[in-house]
Amino acid sequence: MGIPFDVEEIDEKREGVIDVEALLVATLLVMEQDRMVTDLPAWIIRFTDLINHQKLKGMWMSLPQKYKKRVMEKLDVTGFSATPRAFKNAFRVWKFHETKGQKSLESRIRKLNSIEHVAQSSVMMKNRLLYGTGFRADLVTVTQVENLKVSAREMSKILSAADSTISRLLNDLRACGFLNQHNERKDGGDTFPRVFISSYSVWNLVELLDAHEFQSKELKSAAVAGLDLRFDGFCRRLLDS
Repeated sequence: MGIPFDVEEIDEKREGVIDVEALLVATLLVMEQDRMVTDLPAWIIRFTDLINHQKLKGMWMSLPQKYKKRVMEKLDVTGFSATPRAFKNAFRVWKFHETKGQKSLESRIRKLNSIEHVAQSSVMMKNRLLYGTGFRADLVTVTQVENLKVSAREMSKILSAADSTISRLLNDLRACGFLNQHNERKDGGDTFPRVFISSYSVWNLVELLDAHEFQSKELKSAAVAGLDLRFDGFCRRLLDS
């Protein structure tokens, strides 16, 4: 999403929609002491106005305690002390350790791609420019997934939102004629094959990390056998590899 890596960018038209906050939390879970330590806070600072901090908080709160601790350890490193207060509040912290490296962080921010380019490669970011950074924009994004056919409760799980919030927004979208009674878009428009990274990816990644601790292949397989991969192409790809 705009970070200049020497790898091919995910094509959402082929792979599926990427949830911004799920990607942030998943990155924090697996991030090592590499360039991402400056690239991630640089991205957060650059695109803070397009982050749904309420959803970010909800995903973090859903993590088991040991993984909350793991995330906090990752945050307490170079660069994150410079992130906006709204981001810090999502993790219920107000100050990380002050560290050197501000010039390096500013350099990485300048190398990030433009919002115009990111909006072209990310349907969720594009919809947030159209509808704001609340759950309404993300709900519109989910309705663009082909043959999704899920209930309001399942939509709330995909987006890590309260059931009441999604129900209210669905009522609004039906009332204005944007959706039909089956919560399907009336106008067609761009569609995407599936959800590639969602809140399910965060939960499944935690299960994969737990399973990785087992020495036995049989125990590892048993630990991940029950993963719900309907809205998680990311962990499906991990398991396939």
